[in-house]
Amino acid sequence: MSSTLSNNNKVDKVSTRTFALIFFIVIFISDDTFLFGTNDSIVFICFKYVTYLFLSVYLLAHSNLKSLVFLTRSSLILYLIIISVFITVLLNVDFRGGYVYQVLVIFLAYLISNYIPSKELVRLYIKYIYVLSIISIIVFIIASVSDSFLSFFPISVNVGNVEFYNLFVCVVFKDVGEMRNTGIFREPGVYMIYLNIAILFELFYKDKINKLHVVVFLITLFLTFSTAAFIILIFTCIAYLLKKNNREERIYTKLLIITLGVVIVCVIMLSPGIYSRIFDKIGKDSIDDGSSLARAISIYVNYHIFIDNPIAGCGITKYVNKFLSYTREYFHITTSTGNNTNMILTVFAVYGLVFGMALLYSIMRLAKKISKEFIVSGLLIVAFLMMLSNEDLRYSLMIYVFLFWGLRTDLNIKNAGAQNLNERIKYA
Repeated sequence: MSSTLSNNNKVDKVSTRTFALIFFIVIFISDDTFLFGTNDSIVFICFKYVTYLFLSVYLLAHSNLKSLVFLTRSSLILYLIIISVFITVLLNVDFRGGYVYQVLVIFLAYLISNYIPSKELVRLYIKYIYVLSIISIIVFIIASVSDSFLSFFPISVNVGNVEFYNLFVCVVFKDVGEMRNTGIFREPGVYMIYLNIAILFELFYKDKINKLHVVVFLITLFLTFSTAAFIILIFTCIAYLLKKNNREERIYTKLLIITLGVVIVCVIMLSPGIYSRIFDKIGKDSIDDGSSLARAISIYVNYHIFIDNPIAGCGITKYVNKFLSYTREYFHITTSTGNNTNMILTVFAVYGLVFGMALLYSIMRLAKKISKEFIVSGLLIVAFLMMLSNEDLRYSLMIYVFLFWGLRTDLNIKNAGAQNLNERIKYA
């Protein structure tokens, strides 16, 4: 009996470490980061490809493949997306590696979402983002006080020829004006999405809310100076305040959120410098500062590309030229797809109706999994739509992991690392 318990404990420890390593890859070895996303060094990019490939093979070998054989909500969406990508390839006669990588990311995300138990997945995500937040706050404060601190670290260049101080656990833009908290990510707009999701999970999914986590996430979010971050946060907070829960702890948390909200608003409104850093982008007409013009182009141009190519999209190769030509035609300016900030409409434009609708359905299911209350889930859907309309995250492993996690049911959660069936159901 004791030897059985000892073996089970060993399995638990191995499984926990495996889950942690897998989710480390999801967060750190990602297209959303500077090192593995927009880094000009091909070594890091190739390392990411190899890592994804080996991880896929490992998960296929260690997962219960019934989730692939039997048709469930998540496997149906997986197959629809993959079929949609193949149709895009064939109808556009466009054979390039980007499609293979897109399918690999989506398939790997599906395997991960069905391998790691739900509670463990959320716990690891919050833990990693909390650690990253602490590190990025410390780096932000030190770098703001003394630029000489950064001179000890190597300078790396992204694909847009922008220089970064590379601290590996954090990056800092070099010579780009006012400093913003970027963390390990390719830009503050991506970081704020990760932070908003962490806040959302902390408030809605955990049995006991860690108030320190919430405060640290809010401070980090504030230091990104992202306009969209605050708008999304407002929807998340309103959703939480409307959530039906009479537990004393939840009431105190709601009071804390209201208090912090009032403090943040007062700080922003009473500080012209901070106010301008956050909201001046709305009125700017330069494409390069993530302005309202860049967002308008991302909506209008992608929408028209989709309308002209509704069934299978225009494909990856044609998309680059179409984005340029449509921007010139409708806005009389020249810009590249690097300034595209809308994942949802880009999916519709590149891959067509089936992939696009599958994406929207997955967003809806994710919001409904977090909250069954109609008004609350509706506000969360708006928050998720705004997140994925703020950055082009088509190749984001983390986004697809959570979208498939939102599609999961007890029937298709078959985790090889759990001790027994009861534990598998408990995690669902």
